[in-house]
Amino acid sequence: MQTKQASGRKIYDAIIIGSGASGGMAAKELTERGFEVLLLEAGPPIDPKREFTMNKFGYESMYRGFGPTGWKQNEQWQQDTAGEFSRHFYIKDTEHPFTTEPGKPFLWVRARILGGKTLHWGRLSWRLSDLDFKAASHDGFDVDWPISYKEIEPYYDKAEEWVGVAGNKDGLWWQPDGKFLPAIPLTCGEQKLKTATEKLGWNLIQPRLAMLTAVKPQHRKYGRAQCHYCGSCGNGCSVGAMFNSISSTLPAANETGKLTLRTNSIVRHLTIDTNTGKAKGVAVVDRLTHQELEFRGKVVIVAGSTLESTRLLLNSKSRQHPNGLGNSSGVLGHYLVDHFGGTGASGVMPMLAGREPVNEDGKSSGIFVPRFRNLDAKTKHQKFLRGYGFEGGSAIGAFPGVAKRLEGFGSEFKKQTRRWWAAPVGLTTRAAMLSRFENFVEIDPGGVVDAWGIPVLKVHIQHSDNEREMGRDASASAAEILKAAGAEQITVSENLTVPGRIIHELGTARMGDDPKKSVLNKFNQVWDAKNVFVTDGAAFVGSANQNPTLTILALTIRACEYLTEEMKRNNL
Repeated sequence: MQTKQASGRKIYDAIIIGSGASGGMAAKELTERGFEVLLLEAGPPIDPKREFTMNKFGYESMYRGFGPTGWKQNEQWQQDTAGEFSRHFYIKDTEHPFTTEPGKPFLWVRARILGGKTLHWGRLSWRLSDLDFKAASHDGFDVDWPISYKEIEPYYDKAEEWVGVAGNKDGLWWQPDGKFLPAIPLTCGEQKLKTATEKLGWNLIQPRLAMLTAVKPQHRKYGRAQCHYCGSCGNGCSVGAMFNSISSTLPAANETGKLTLRTNSIVRHLTIDTNTGKAKGVAVVDRLTHQELEFRGKVVIVAGSTLESTRLLLNSKSRQHPNGLGNSSGVLGHYLVDHFGGTGASGVMPMLAGREPVNEDGKSSGIFVPRFRNLDAKTKHQKFLRGYGFEGGSAIGAFPGVAKRLEGFGSEFKKQTRRWWAAPVGLTTRAAMLSRFENFVEIDPGGVVDAWGIPVLKVHIQHSDNEREMGRDASASAAEILKAAGAEQITVSENLTVPGRIIHELGTARMGDDPKKSVLNKFNQVWDAKNVFVTDGAAFVGSANQNPTLTILALTIRACEYLTEEMKRNNL
């Protein structure tokens, strides 16, 4: 994608930091509204034709797609999401350190590359409801969001229609329906899970995925095609069926002629006007040359992902903002959450043993069991607040993971592996983590810096008894569903994932109604500097238990609409 060369002399209408879900959507929205936009991405550009590898298979690699032994530990700080064919989407941990407290681990998955984590995200696109936005009114813990579902509903509509979300209208008030493309069908094993779940009084629905099961004009215009179920979304979708910035929002922004894109541009801090205390631009270091640059803008949108955005604000200290930009409340960096998983159950479906592979197994989706605890008085749990859902499924995978369960050697072992390959079934938890002040990030007090000399974060986070009780209940519930579905060889996991593992870190620059207790107002605008907006997951007040990206997109559209009107009134 070719855009104009960035100029240090020009004052842009808006500078956007980050090109992922939020940054890409902000670029589209503002350029289409006539703004001259400078988009800064810390990582390199990418050529989808050369670097997306969805059509590669494990047998094409000497490492069968997993990479050489120890590469994740030696070169990068990643987990299962990074494979040999997608490793270039991720950062090198040696260049991007962070610190933690002893005994309180955290995993921080980062993707400094054009498009960010939209290149390999899980695509699950859920709306939150007032059970989530008004959770404090429901159970008395923490505070409500400053917005209601009705306020954000039209922006969910706009996000879904642009992105393209496949799903069903399921009629669950706490899991609102949306503007959907045709849903991806369940497999045979998943139908059995659905029947079992409903017998227990719960719901099992088809996931709502940002994948094109049908192509509308707004998708076709930018060359996006219908999903053909290759099942390798995490290696980069060459046909654009899976929503990402570089196949959707950035081409739309570029088409306006109003976008200037500069990759390899690491923002050190926001620069501050000493007279007004507002942002006047950003200080940048070139990733490759280490050259120091400065760009100026009337408005700055911080969309670098939750913790990178928070790090940037904390590093933006000045006379007017001695504790970091937006931190007059002392709240910046606090209330860090991540969803947790790890708990759940797996097994095999004996009725599917020996079944031949069928086309339905090519889909890169599964099932979702929406939250069923603490919805009302009848579903109230005595040992924990909030709730969880289950992701999972039953299908043949690229690798016969069931082989690890089997004993034997030689031809008989191979025979049994083929027999049970079609039968695996599993459920894993996606659960809410309570937002607590004591879970926070700060600039590392020991002076640790990254490869460009920028101070790094120290992360302080751990689970509470609420998460542990919820995890125990989730494990038992998952096993109950599998047993009701007729599964055998059921294995139960009760180990919560380390914070950060689900890659849904949220909440360190929360929005609110009171500037003494929040960083942002209800339109993602920084209380202390009204020409700065934070539009990524840092703005969240609570985690809910659903994936956050659709809400981030909706909040970004809403913030850009508000920003435009405020600019017209000369209020910024």
